[in-house]
Amino acid sequence: MSKPWRICISSPPDREKLVAEIFYGDHQWAEINQEGSVLQIEIYPRMDGQPWRIPYEQVIHVLEEAKKQLVD
Repeated sequence: MSKPWRICISSPPDREKLVAEIFYGDHQWAEINQEGSVLQIEIYPRMDGQPWRIPYEQVIHVLEEAKKQLVD
């Protein structure tokens, strides 16, 4: 995984199960949760209101890595 990405597995108080928080640089980009019968992803807006522009391959890689860490 390239350097700007960071994945943190956490147990937020508002969730019953663990989540994978995905950061791009210093900003949380997304969260994968296990609350339903399938994994769900929440993608957060940038703080400056601009769209995220991230290479496709990086996004797919970080989502797969976060899923692996969360489920394993």
